[in-house]
Amino acid sequence: MNLTPIEKHNEILFKRDDLFCPYGDVNGGKVRQTINLIKKHKPKGVIAAVSVHSPTGPVISRVAKYYNIPCIIAVGGTKKENLDKLPMMKLTKKWGGDIRIVAGHGMKNVVSSRMKTIQKEVGYFDMDFSKHIFSDGDLMFDTNSYQVQNIPNELDALVVSLGVGIQFSSILKGIKRYNKKVKRIIGVQVGPDRRKLIDSYLNQNPLYEERFNINYELHQDTTAYSKVVEYKINNFYLDDIYEGKAYKWLLNNLDLNKKILFWCIGRRLRNDEVESICK
Repeated sequence: MNLTPIEKHNEILFKRDDLFCPYGDVNGGKVRQTINLIKKHKPKGVIAAVSVHSPTGPVISRVAKYYNIPCIIAVGGTKKENLDKLPMMKLTKKWGGDIRIVAGHGMKNVVSSRMKTIQKEVGYFDMDFSKHIFSDGDLMFDTNSYQVQNIPNELDALVVSLGVGIQFSSILKGIKRYNKKVKRIIGVQVGPDRRKLIDSYLNQNPLYEERFNINYELHQDTTAYSKVVEYKINNFYLDDIYEGKAYKWLLNNLDLNKKILFWCIGRRLRNDEVESICK
């Protein structure tokens, strides 16, 4: 398995996992996990409940297109006539995703419940990552934790953006596995506190396995989720919902003379890229 590179820009190191881009468009650790889930389970089709603004819809539909299997994406909080105005939905449609509007709002538990009703009817494979981190834990962790191998053996700080914490947990696994000496492991949360959730990912079998202990920090970003924070680092962009906020935290809170690495998880495609693909 190839390791994505470490680059240095403005005296900060960047782990460029966004350069895992097998189809020339969608990118990052979630793409890698989607590919490996489909390769393992060989489903006749895939289905997922997602937010209309999430890159998960395009990622799953793009990988499904490559493997020539049907894909249903369940969403809420929009209307059919508005789908082409939403960049992530426009991409999902472009790559063959069958978008089902199952609720008048985007509440996750409702959209997921109605997605499961459709799943029972069609028999497609549920691509819920928060479920597979438990049912396919080794695959989900190992797929991205091995990327830790080529980060420096010693760091003053490692900064990672996180939503539900699956990618962050994989990185924690890799740091311990490859014995990296990182003084501060920092997750910048875009959304609610995820410490209990991360702990549940890392300690799934408390009766049979030694507790996974590693020191890390979680810091809350106070910017509204929907507000974009744009950063262009020389020749590449950070994801403007997650990574931009984490990078802003880094600049405002860390000594830039220290040895710092920022982990690029993967970014959603920008509006101009979406329009170019969909034209």
